[in-house]
Amino acid sequence: MLFSELRDPGQEEFPALDSSPVVEAPNGHAYQYVAARNIRWDAARAQAATRTYKGRDGKVRHGYLAAIDDQTEFDFIMQKVFPNEDTDVTYIGGRQTAPGEWRWVTGPDAAADGGKGLLFWQGYERGHVADGRFALWMFSAFQHGGKRDVAKVCCVTLFSYRRRMFSTSLGNGDSDERVAGYLVEFGG
Repeated sequence: MLFSELRDPGQEEFPALDSSPVVEAPNGHAYQYVAARNIRWDAARAQAATRTYKGRDGKVRHGYLAAIDDQTEFDFIMQKVFPNEDTDVTYIGGRQTAPGEWRWVTGPDAAADGGKGLLFWQGYERGHVADGRFALWMFSAFQHGGKRDVAKVCCVTLFSYRRRMFSTSLGNGDSDERVAGYLVEFGG
């Protein structure tokens, strides 16, 4: 069965992207999109942690699911890793660690708050960024009721519906989640 056959009739198709090359950012970090259809979030996290990248400075950087800390970083990723491309669900390193508590739980941010991760968003659609952090949620990220109820979702994703933004996922790799891959960040 083709991946496109798994979609609901009439639902917009997104192109299947190939894995990207590693792109170095001015902040000393580097990023890479890795194509991995229907992968589970925990498997994407584990695979990202096995990746390394040797930067122009010769320093070896270890990978982790990306933690997008500000608008500048977000814009760089959108312009350089995903230029002019829309994809389905792309995992990044955020999780709902308690009801309405969204944290970066990968990379250096994972050590914050006694190992719970760096809190960046509190609440749902009427929530707010924590301590001046960054979040750009799509209007449908927080659903109440149904399969993707806020009590059931675990993971933060990048998703595009005309504009790439944060969304949520069950993280279980089911084909109806339309997971396309994950975004690796290589720390500076």
